[in-house]
Amino acid sequence: MAVSGREGRERMLRIARVLEAISQAARAGGDVAAAVDAVASLDIIDADAAIIRRTASPHRNEVLDEIAAEYRAFKRMGPSFVRAFDFQGRAGMQPLRDAMAILADLDGDWRRALPDDVPLGHVEHRWRRHVMTAGGIDRTHWEMATYSALSNALASGGIWVPTARVHRALSVLLAPPASPVPKPAFSLGDPHAWLDERAARLDSALREVARDLDKRDPPLFAGERLRFPKDPKEDPGQDEGRQLALTCYGMVPATRITDVLSQVQRWTGFIQHFGHVSTGLPPADERAFLATLIAEATNLGLSRMAEVCGVASRRALLRMQTWHMREETFRAALASLTDAIHAEPLAAWFGSGHRASADGQAYYLGGAGEAGGTVNAHYGRDPVVKIYTTITDRYAPLHQTVIAGTAGEAIHALDGILGHESSADITALHTDGGGVSDIVFAVMHLLGLDFEPRIPRLSDRQLYGFEPARRYGRLAPLFGRRLGRDLIVSHWAEIAEVIAAMRDRTVTPSLILKKLSAYRQQNSLAAALREVGRIERTLFTLRWFDDTDLRRTVTAELNKGEARNSLARAVAFHRLGRFRDRGLENQQTRAAALNLVTAAIILFNCRYLGRAVDELRHRGTPVDPAMLSRLSPLGWDRINLTGDYIWSESLDLDADGLMPLLIKPLP
Repeated sequence: MAVSGREGRERMLRIARVLEAISQAARAGGDVAAAVDAVASLDIIDADAAIIRRTASPHRNEVLDEIAAEYRAFKRMGPSFVRAFDFQGRAGMQPLRDAMAILADLDGDWRRALPDDVPLGHVEHRWRRHVMTAGGIDRTHWEMATYSALSNALASGGIWVPTARVHRALSVLLAPPASPVPKPAFSLGDPHAWLDERAARLDSALREVARDLDKRDPPLFAGERLRFPKDPKEDPGQDEGRQLALTCYGMVPATRITDVLSQVQRWTGFIQHFGHVSTGLPPADERAFLATLIAEATNLGLSRMAEVCGVASRRALLRMQTWHMREETFRAALASLTDAIHAEPLAAWFGSGHRASADGQAYYLGGAGEAGGTVNAHYGRDPVVKIYTTITDRYAPLHQTVIAGTAGEAIHALDGILGHESSADITALHTDGGGVSDIVFAVMHLLGLDFEPRIPRLSDRQLYGFEPARRYGRLAPLFGRRLGRDLIVSHWAEIAEVIAAMRDRTVTPSLILKKLSAYRQQNSLAAALREVGRIERTLFTLRWFDDTDLRRTVTAELNKGEARNSLARAVAFHRLGRFRDRGLENQQTRAAALNLVTAAIILFNCRYLGRAVDELRHRGTPVDPAMLSRLSPLGWDRINLTGDYIWSESLDLDADGLMPLLIKPLP
């Protein structure tokens, strides 16, 4: 059971006082038992010790020593779960399926013994010392090992349920939907020709870097580890860019978040995408819908919003949320705002519009939502979820999803650029280290896209090649094993099937990558994709080492995502910024609303900052075009986000639907 951070701190302080009492009594020759009893009773101390032991992140094998205590829940519910679905699987899963049949037949009845020929082929190595004891088969651990194997098999696709939405057979997930007009077959071309070209390029790049190492600074290759050249940190235009930003934002009129969304709705009509689930009609009450959107985005909640907004009751807001806010409606509305941001003249100075970056932002859980989080060593012991968001180089959000705090980000990196509905043509993706994996490198390259993540350290990166490592001189200690051509060739057709399914949006990239990555025993298709990815990752690592402009570009794009996270944090500030939603669906709605509101703020800032720049030029103030790229549409100082959720009855708008800038009239 998850406990709050306050209770956890109180427990640790109580244990600290117990230890101090023991130490002081022992040093003074006093009664240790009495000193301990003065702090807390033995029952409380026993309860504290049990919880601390269970939450101390033991080694994976040590977890199995304590898992038998959870058997009661599995004994009660497990057999019913196994009988409830039609589990099917590959031939190699037969021992597991036989074990599942035994579980269903025994139905948790310990008066009936396990059969003499109980299957053990599905029991993983880490379970064996618990299952196979000196006295025979330990039934408790055998059943728990079976449920563990079933969980892994469902995740990897070894076992599937034909009627499930996610846990279907891999072939069914990849099969294109029926279409009256057959599509031409997707092909990656001749694998041998592709391998010859990549092998030649890889060999040339490795030899060039190895040859140039002697010309570089000795610290770059200290202790048989490759290190980064130091990039200059000075930014000569930083002060000038900051002054331009302050001047332009000083001209933006102050307004409430309610009026910001009303103006953005007037410009784009994004509310029209929120069709009713039954009729398809957009919300009839614009302000009630926007109040619901703000309540979700700011983490205020519908009840409190109904009290302060004065436009609708909680029941009316709940109807807006239930009948109009769905994944597909949020996706369409976000696409309209993304296209509007890209169409702004000022946004063209921020980037070409063809690059995107993805980053995760952690949100702590509180109240009823605590049980949905998982402990993450990076964020501490408080439960968290992460919103993984993709934005373009023009700051326009493309996509968001909620993932567990302990989940890897790499498998979600492709969802944003392949799953959005905007007209943005993304050709390159940047992520930080959490979004990097060999399979993502492979998929991006085979889709014709550039994957350019930030590599924080070269010292822990291995290089790969088709030739012996000694061919590359001083780089040899950095090499892993040699790449295998035969593995790639033998699975080339299956790789093409996976790539086609992602390209045609038959399957969500994160879903198929999660299954390919979940095979405990290395799946040969996943292994082949990793081989392709190691080719591309090695080529990129060499580029990263050599190309200062590449490192600067990737860092700048990722900094945009970090800055956008600050805006999102400022918007979702209510309830200490903690999500209190019970289910993933509610958390997804909150994340989508937050992304949509931040997109509206970005569009609002782009339009008014653009007018401010035009006004400066009209007044004869010189504006260096190079400084425009240093502007950021992420400011919120001129927008009231906190508590004042009412609408102005009349705004002073011009013919373009814009408020007047805060400027002094010309003489």
